[in-house]
Amino acid sequence: MKILFEQSYVWTPRDAQRDVGFAFCCPNDVTEIRISLSYAPALETEDARCKPQVEKALQRYYDCYPHTLQPMDANKFLPVKNLITLSLDKDGVYLGNAHRWDSRQEHILNSEWASRGFVPPKQMEGGWAGMLHLHEIISPLCEAQLKVEGRAEG
Repeated sequence: MKILFEQSYVWTPRDAQRDVGFAFCCPNDVTEIRISLSYAPALETEDARCKPQVEKALQRYYDCYPHTLQPMDANKFLPVKNLITLSLDKDGVYLGNAHRWDSRQEHILNSEWASRGFVPPKQMEGGWAGMLHLHEIISPLCEAQLKVEGRAEG
């Protein structure tokens, strides 16, 4: 396996709701790529960090409904997960998104098959681009590793 891209990241709550791009080139001898994404912590258990965020979300999305119909308790939504997802395109063509809660993900693509959430590209060779979508970073520090490896013919 050839390493086509590798990057480590450290994010804070200020990075939430942002996108982080990455790009790599796939040489002509590569027949399959494996994208590995991992981040930690997967969830935040500190009530002092989580509860205010949950209460803020409940006020924003729930306060317009009568509370007598369905009372909401912020404690039912604890702990809160950090959520990072990955989308991918090849030569400007969108291939899909891994919209998962897993803090350890592996996605495999070749010209005939792709992991769930993606479609296979027409060809492997050429320019690839991806995006890490930082939906929620609630932990004071969230560390991530992204690696793209290519399997060559032969």
